[in-house]
Amino acid sequence: MTKEKLRHIALVGHMGSGKSTIGSLLGKLMNYDHVDLDVAITNQAGRSIGVIFAEKGEKVFRDLEEQALESKLSASESLVISTGGGIVERSSNRRLLQEKSFVIWLRTDIKTLVKRVSKRSTRPLLIGKDPLEVLTKLDAERADLYSEIADLTIDTNNMKASNVSELLFDSLKSHLGIENE
Repeated sequence: MTKEKLRHIALVGHMGSGKSTIGSLLGKLMNYDHVDLDVAITNQAGRSIGVIFAEKGEKVFRDLEEQALESKLSASESLVISTGGGIVERSSNRRLLQEKSFVIWLRTDIKTLVKRVSKRSTRPLLIGKDPLEVLTKLDAERADLYSEIADLTIDTNNMKASNVSELLFDSLKSHLGIENE
């Protein structure tokens, strides 16, 4: 594995898998900055993801997402990057992630995801739709793509975010040559 690939850690997985929370915690443990791509896109566009979807459509959002990913993966400082669930839909994003980051798939079963995402109604792909139906369809479309690019897969079912981040940190230490402080 190249040093370039190990500079950045990218978390992938479905909405509700814990990418943002775990990314923040893992960044602190590793002493890496954490970037949530959805937040970066929101800041860049000056509007929420939901508004971007509503006003411009999913394609424009995916274009902004790809630009944000390229930008963050070009950063010289080490980052933990929490991606959006659909980041894997574009082959160019999958290639970038594989080449320039250590990719971790936070795999979570559909029932757990439905429980988690039902707490928030602001997710554009779920507005006015049945979360179980949407997540089942997304899993059929994306699971193989997550698996294809993952350097490490962890099942997050029934685990607290703090436990997942600590487990990931322990797994990454040997890859990155990090010692506990």
